[in-house]
Amino acid sequence: MRDREALLRAVAANHRAWFRRHGDVAERSRGIDLIVNGREGTIAFPARRSRAAVAWAVDRATALGLPTVSCWSLSEDKALGTLLIARGFEWGWQPWWMALDLDALPDEELRHRVRSRRRGAIYVLAVRDERHNIGGVVVNPWRGIAGIYDMGVRPEYRRRGIGRALTLAAGRLARDLGCTHAVLNATPEGELLYRTVGFGRLGEGRTWWRHPGEHTTPRQQELVEAIGFGDLARLEASEPTDAELERSIGGAGSPLVITVLTGQPAVAEWILARRPDLVSADLGGVGYTLLHAAAEWDAPEVAAVALARGADTTIRDGVHNGTPLRWAEHFGRERIAAMLG
Repeated sequence: MRDREALLRAVAANHRAWFRRHGDVAERSRGIDLIVNGREGTIAFPARRSRAAVAWAVDRATALGLPTVSCWSLSEDKALGTLLIARGFEWGWQPWWMALDLDALPDEELRHRVRSRRRGAIYVLAVRDERHNIGGVVVNPWRGIAGIYDMGVRPEYRRRGIGRALTLAAGRLARDLGCTHAVLNATPEGELLYRTVGFGRLGEGRTWWRHPGEHTTPRQQELVEAIGFGDLARLEASEPTDAELERSIGGAGSPLVITVLTGQPAVAEWILARRPDLVSADLGGVGYTLLHAAAEWDAPEVAAVALARGADTTIRDGVHNGTPLRWAEHFGRERIAAMLG
């Protein structure tokens, strides 16, 4: 039986192996792995998070001409995130890490026939109808741990037990290969399925993404790092203009959105003291205000600053027609909902 920390380390090791098996080039420097797959690069669970290490990985990806680069972390890491968004990345979605002791895999008859074939070091499992695959999953065995990847069932065939059959078959195959545990990254919908098979949640990670054109200047890097690290002295010394306090930076959004992403209420207060008109302003999407951003990214301390500054709680965004309270309820942000209710 492995403890949670050991399983999380196994998650990172399995994902690195997965990325490398799909990649053309893998480079390592300063404690950071950069794995290249065609026109995409992946910074895979960096062991070091120094400015020099992150700069090496990003500069190397740029030198290789990679238009898309992602970075994966086992947990929320606002310091790493600050260094990345300073270099043009956007704050991405959260992986939900889950693990299963394969000795606890349910012993039941599969409702669907699952076919398996080996493809190099990985195994591809599929359920078919008369003509084509209707569901599939991939197993990546690595040092006694099986990574479960690319689970999917065609929409018209869902709710028929195909996903469960694939998950059980993947676990049994992994056990037959000598693996002790299976690990995966779940979606909210998938988590419900995996829990019924016995998987338990290990925690939430974070991803960041840089897309074509989302590069930043040295000046913008300086501003983002001052904001993200809460360095008010550095921010004061940089003397940002009114335009810079409003304009989006790279893929991260405006400086106020960056205070939300990095959890810096004191910086939000500093910005609003200079630009009070921004407290209820559109920050990058029609009707997307500071309170909407705080609800989306779970930043109650920044929400409190906005409310103290008189933020308008009735503004509705132009996409979902939701007030900040509705956003807080949708995302399950109980503290922010209580403030707004």
